[in-house]
Amino acid sequence: MTGRELRRSVDAIHLARARSRTVTARERHGRRDGPPGRGSALRAVLSTPEGAEVPRQPRSSRARRSGALLLSTALVASLTSVAAKPAAAAPEEPLRSHEIFLTGPNQGAPEDIAAAYLRADPTRHGVTAADLGDLAVVSSYTSRHTGVTHVNLAQRHEKLEIFGATATVNVARDGSVVFVGDTLVAGLTAGATTPDLDAVDAVEAAAEALDLPTPTNTRVMSRTGGPAQGTVVSGSGVSAEPIPAKLGWQPTDAGLRLAWQLVIDDATDAHLWNATVDAESGDLLDADDWTTHEHTDDLAETLHPVSGRTMPVRRSGPFGTPDPVRDGSSYHVYGYPTESPNDGPRAVVTDPADALASPHGWHDTDGVPGPEFTTTQGNNVHAYQDQDNNNAPDFGSSPDGGPNLTFNFPLDLGENPQSYRDAATANLFYWNNIIHDVSYRYGFDEASGNFQANNYGRGGVGGDYVRAEAADGGGSNNANFSTPAVDGVGTPRMQMYLWPGNQFGAQNQVVVDGVGSFDATWSRYSPAPTSAGLSARPFVHGGTGCAASSYPATLPEDGWVAVVDGGTTACTYLLRTQIAESLGADAVVVAHNAAGAAPVLTGAMTTAPVAIPAVAVTQADGTTLKAAIAEGTVTGSVRKHPSHPGMRDGDLDAGIIIHEYGHGISLRLTGGPGINCLTGNEQMGEGWSDFFAITTLLDPALDTADGSRGLVPYVLYQADRTGNGLRPRPYSRNMETQPFTYDSIKTGGWLNGTSLAAPHGIGHGWAAVLWDVTWDLIDRHGLNPNVYGDWNTGGNNLAMQLVMDGLKMQGCGPGFVVGRNAIIAADAALTGGDNACTLWASFARRGLGYSAVQGTTNRDDNTEAFDTHPSCRGDFVGRTAAPGLNTLPAGDAAPMKFQLAANRGLDILASNSPYSRLVDCDTLQTVNPDGSVTPRPLPVAAANPGNSRMSANARGQYNYVWKTDPAWAGTCREFVLTLDNGFQYRTYFRFTG
Repeated sequence: MTGRELRRSVDAIHLARARSRTVTARERHGRRDGPPGRGSALRAVLSTPEGAEVPRQPRSSRARRSGALLLSTALVASLTSVAAKPAAAAPEEPLRSHEIFLTGPNQGAPEDIAAAYLRADPTRHGVTAADLGDLAVVSSYTSRHTGVTHVNLAQRHEKLEIFGATATVNVARDGSVVFVGDTLVAGLTAGATTPDLDAVDAVEAAAEALDLPTPTNTRVMSRTGGPAQGTVVSGSGVSAEPIPAKLGWQPTDAGLRLAWQLVIDDATDAHLWNATVDAESGDLLDADDWTTHEHTDDLAETLHPVSGRTMPVRRSGPFGTPDPVRDGSSYHVYGYPTESPNDGPRAVVTDPADALASPHGWHDTDGVPGPEFTTTQGNNVHAYQDQDNNNAPDFGSSPDGGPNLTFNFPLDLGENPQSYRDAATANLFYWNNIIHDVSYRYGFDEASGNFQANNYGRGGVGGDYVRAEAADGGGSNNANFSTPAVDGVGTPRMQMYLWPGNQFGAQNQVVVDGVGSFDATWSRYSPAPTSAGLSARPFVHGGTGCAASSYPATLPEDGWVAVVDGGTTACTYLLRTQIAESLGADAVVVAHNAAGAAPVLTGAMTTAPVAIPAVAVTQADGTTLKAAIAEGTVTGSVRKHPSHPGMRDGDLDAGIIIHEYGHGISLRLTGGPGINCLTGNEQMGEGWSDFFAITTLLDPALDTADGSRGLVPYVLYQADRTGNGLRPRPYSRNMETQPFTYDSIKTGGWLNGTSLAAPHGIGHGWAAVLWDVTWDLIDRHGLNPNVYGDWNTGGNNLAMQLVMDGLKMQGCGPGFVVGRNAIIAADAALTGGDNACTLWASFARRGLGYSAVQGTTNRDDNTEAFDTHPSCRGDFVGRTAAPGLNTLPAGDAAPMKFQLAANRGLDILASNSPYSRLVDCDTLQTVNPDGSVTPRPLPVAAANPGNSRMSANARGQYNYVWKTDPAWAGTCREFVLTLDNGFQYRTYFRFTG
């Protein structure tokens, strides 16, 4: 079974789980909202103005029933101070947090409050009281900046965990319940209660199902006993680490199945499998890969020729931590905020460690003054090269900065990366520490399960620093991140790859005087040939090259090139190179022994590396070369190919590094630091990672709201960040550039009837939404070019904080609607709801409006909607209110009047406001007449006729005269005017001829 076939098999398991109608209450009901709790309903009754009706969705249209989405109903009820104002009046003050929370203050420990809230009304969570009889606290911690305690509960049955059945209940300082997200299971019926298979049997069954090697010498290393029969099984050639196993219940269509859950660190490929095996039949019931990879299926479309364009270099600061650790360390790197060589040259950055996040610097691990390491190793990360792909440091591959911690290594981008390995590894170390420190400031700290060797007594469990593997030999044109589920149990691993630029042809070249030139590949274990190359060198055929005796008795004295036969049966490529070097050769050319492309040369890196370059040529070219040698003395050169711009190293691209680290953040925060539960094919893991990358690296000199922002352009040989990057389209608030709306995630819902790939394309859609949110918050709160700034110093900083807090709040198995509501709830906890209407307007514009339906975590059962929250909208004066239609001759000017409490001046509109959008005249939905999904009818910026502009009188009545288009005859449009606080005025028009 190929890797892709295996991935499809696992995806099929996930799809079946998402389609289940009995696995969880959420999936069984397929609702967006549940009935409000008694407290929410009571507040609605008490606070709704006389004669007003609280908007409610039909029961059948509501998706996830958790308190997470009770926010929609609660917010309607809580914002009645807005609704009670004169008709069409916008809110003047921020929302108060207690008006948005799900309950008022409560007494008791947060864990007790959380369990009591769930049990108070089980039906709103789609379960019964009996289903909630056994709830166990998996993790509980408090965010220091909000005081919210995030209580993560596991549902159990007969003292065993129900896999995937969890609830995250967020409790404020005063005991108020802020937000709830859950995947609780209803109707707990179980089959066999005694396992027929033991843990060793389960490992063997999982290995077969996942197409892993047959386990050998399998043995039990330890047992902890108890109902779960916790067991550790040897890796057995299947896993690079011992395999933990435990018994629990796996939800299925037929009820609960007793199962073994195993964590297998694939010893043959980059996968960290969480596999669940039926304890009776041995069938694979579920499998999640906790290693996340870049998406390269469409790589050919994203790789570009090198351009001569260069980006402007900008250094205007201040950038970096406001509280550095003065340890004298310095790093010659592409320092923050420079993303990659595309954006500027390297610079020496001194004392970059942040005292809040890394109080003893980046090279300390014991909390005592003075570094424990002078290499690229410390409390947060160990960066090293793993060119032989054995998940361990290559010999001497952690560059040493010496006692002064000076990490300054040569780098020539005109050469191939094997010539600047130490510089790249230092850059990888630097950026892993940067994102550790930055994310710490936004709440990814010890208590929430961040990645550190020593937690310095600040909560959580240590021992889980990141292993960052530079130039990893496991692949190319990619990167990945593996995240163990439990804080402090196992270390995360980041694998960064080289990007060879195969679109430019061969990376190296062998030139034989009088014979010709031959394309040559590259070696992972040796230095790279340089552009200058080795010239006028005699070529010597050394047979297999596996022993000194295979060479001629007489060899040149002053340097020569060894030509050896290919294949790895007789000996390794590395041994051939070592022997040739010992005999005086200064380069090796391997003549491939089979038809087809020449191989990339690999070899173990457990001893001191060779100092001469090695390359490979095809069998045909090798035959020509050896024949020329047989005819007499042959000279020539081995060099970097003159037409190749040089391979690119992902270790020099901060966007990739932050993206990969972001997977660790989203996995560790969602559901808490004791579980990995970003499941379902609507999960947005890739989106959060893209968001962290482009928002951390947001540069006001290079980025604009409506411009294009591509992801990781450097490794793709794209000239700058204005192209697509690695994603289907660049990020932009301009919907012509980035046309994503919520229904785009559906099969066939993307451009030209294609489908966005899961998970990367779907994540790209979520990141597009978050990018809009970021710029809308920047419009309101300004832009702080320093990501280290507090959350209240810029809209971009606020966006980072809300997204981080939303991850903590949303609970397991989120989809887009749940993610939306978690962010709005996070704002309620952080600012008291000051940005609620701005957030609703941002989400609505991308189809995640108030009426949007998520359904299950299946990508194909959602329904987009473009409406804002009812309490964030008003009606125009003198216009028919929705859902009525105003009638107007197309091409006429339409006075659009709205009333504020007072004249606030004319600078009161949000960016891109007002606009109109085509709708169906019967349904008033934003749909395409031809049935296609993407792009939806785009917002069209409104304009005034002639030289007129919006006006206002002394009483606060505003008039925006809208110039309509004669071409709109026979169509209908919605007109939307958004104020700078997110409040919107909306109405519909039918245009006549």
